[in-house]
Amino acid sequence: MIALLTVALAAVVPVHGIVLASLPDRTAVVRTDTVVGMLPSQTRRYRLSPPQHFSSGTTIDALLDISTQPPTLEGAVAAAAFAPGLPDRARTVPITIGGALPAAVLVDQNERRLNLASAFRGKTLLLSFVFTRCPDRTLCPAISGKFAYLQPRLDPRRFALAEITLDPQYDSPAVLRRYGAAYGARPERWTLLTGTGSTIERVLDEFGVSSMRVSTSNFLHDDRLFLATPSGKIADVVETGGWDPQSVLAQARAVSGLSSNPFERFKLALVADVIALCGGSESTGIVLLELSLFTIVTAIALAALWLVARILWGKRLSS
Repeated sequence: MIALLTVALAAVVPVHGIVLASLPDRTAVVRTDTVVGMLPSQTRRYRLSPPQHFSSGTTIDALLDISTQPPTLEGAVAAAAFAPGLPDRARTVPITIGGALPAAVLVDQNERRLNLASAFRGKTLLLSFVFTRCPDRTLCPAISGKFAYLQPRLDPRRFALAEITLDPQYDSPAVLRRYGAAYGARPERWTLLTGTGSTIERVLDEFGVSSMRVSTSNFLHDDRLFLATPSGKIADVVETGGWDPQSVLAQARAVSGLSSNPFERFKLALVADVIALCGGSESTGIVLLELSLFTIVTAIALAALWLVARILWGKRLSS
């Protein structure tokens, strides 16, 4: 039992590599790619768990456990290198409101594996997608900055924050650990997640998140925020990365069954509805909302002035 527990708690690192030879003892010689900030590219013999045979030249994804001798590649699957893109609707069933979080095995910033479907049970989860090399301060850094604002304002007994990388080839657990530290992320409150390329591709498909590579280190991607109930069901989807932390805080409290500011929740829903009417364009939606609010305020002001003028004019006539 102790041995099984040790294996279950062993640190793992997502890797991609190519099988050079499968050996009779159910091990394989594999050349793995560099894991940024953690491991160089190397060729060595690995134990495969579960035991399986791969033809020479097969590229694979796996979770590397270096605590064994020889090191173990767990859950190895044939997989091409990670390739961002549009969600593949034919490969997965997209998650909708009321649907369950997917059963995906991911790895956090401390090299601990977790199953997304069950790891946050009992807590209201706020989940977004980022990548650490994002050059636009108004996108991923802004989302992480908002998470940093929310972190001390959410009771860790009832709430959890999580960000999943869009760039698993670069964002190793070590890279995510440094990124989280820069924002003051506390692992018991705020989890940063990576995984094998094939797992991240499937998760992006399931959440319907588009991610297009525009250079070797930059992506264009959706900025959705997902809120999940303590039972692991999607309760709300915020379609814009420009969400207001106070509004999201109010909505998260409502999802958790706590009292919250109804005006802040109304603002969040209003912004989301306007963006949806604009075909998903955040900038157009926000501009249209601001123009609408300006028009409404102007109309109210003019109506008030007209009413005051009418009252004053009536008094003047009566005198």
